[in-house]
Amino acid sequence: MAILGVAVIAGITLGIIFLVKGSGDDEGVDAATVKVWDKYESLLEENSESFPQITTDANYLANTQAEIKKTQDKVKALEEALEETAGSGRRRQGTSGTTTRDVKADELAEALAAYSSYVKKMNELFAALVGANLLDQNTVDKLNNILADLKELGDKVKTLSSAFLKNNDKVVAVKIDAPVLDFASTAAQELQKNVTAAQEAEKARLAAEKAAADAAAAAEAERQRQAAEAEKKKQANVSRCPVCGASDPSVWMEMRGSYKCYNCGYRQEKQ
Repeated sequence: MAILGVAVIAGITLGIIFLVKGSGDDEGVDAATVKVWDKYESLLEENSESFPQITTDANYLANTQAEIKKTQDKVKALEEALEETAGSGRRRQGTSGTTTRDVKADELAEALAAYSSYVKKMNELFAALVGANLLDQNTVDKLNNILADLKELGDKVKTLSSAFLKNNDKVVAVKIDAPVLDFASTAAQELQKNVTAAQEAEKARLAAEKAAADAAAAAEAERQRQAAEAEKKKQANVSRCPVCGASDPSVWMEMRGSYKCYNCGYRQEKQ
């Protein structure tokens, strides 16, 4: 009876422990989720410190894509950490939970997935800029479409991150307002400036080519005029005898490649 009594008491004690643990599992956001959020928020701040430029410089674009790849790796690491440690035990075991702890962990997972897509789209933008011809309207349209998608994704990240922050007293932030999520608007303005600059440069190039062609044509016209003038003078010089001045064709005439004056007998070889 004594042994049985001890067993009953032990069972009740274990039940109370698991009951307390289970109820604790439902209380608010767990520390693991908060830790992932803090790292995510720091990543947003880090990415907001400076924005990459819209350019077609190959070296710059290669370096930018390398930096974006680093961000992608960091986001992936956060997603994995959230999956492994955040939420309730039921959630980590694949059992859907409706506790606050699970809901907030899932909301953060959705926000991270959206930011992962956002960063991926940024990489697509800078890959499209490599060798891009900004004078080609199809290319410009493609870039603008990517920027439109980027803006939509940025808004989605804000919405999902705000959902995680709502009624969440376990985190310091109460609003998500990272400048990096508004990158699309800044990039669109920079793209238009680059397109305008390319168009102006092309106009200047075409104007310079036309000016060069016009100058060459004018020089050729002047050369031809001078040649015609010289030929005219040459013809004028041989139209009369340089000795006696005879100009009558019957006196000063051309014969066998030379001119001969039958008035004074002067002969001039034809040049």
